[in-house]
Amino acid sequence: MSAGWEIVETVGTDEEAALIAGFLQSRGVPALVESLLFRQEPVTFGRLGEVRLRVPAERVAEARRLLEERRSRFPVLEEDEEAPGADGRGEIS
Repeated sequence: MSAGWEIVETVGTDEEAALIAGFLQSRGVPALVESLLFRQEPVTFGRLGEVRLRVPAERVAEARRLLEERRSRFPVLEEDEEAPGADGRGEIS
């Protein structure tokens, strides 16, 4: 991995990592995705189920602040919850 880049977030899927990396990049923070996913087995376990997001060391504090703001504005929904305003037809009510 690139020297001088630090982990700011660890997630469980490549897709989630790509979304977060895109979020950081859209705000001017360079971000790399480091996937440790092991796809041979039907389940992931331990570090073989991690996808890491790295940013330059000098941008760690900024990236963490942006991610915290993102979490507070857009909380993660549980699997059985529905997005506020969603009416099942893909429209906001």
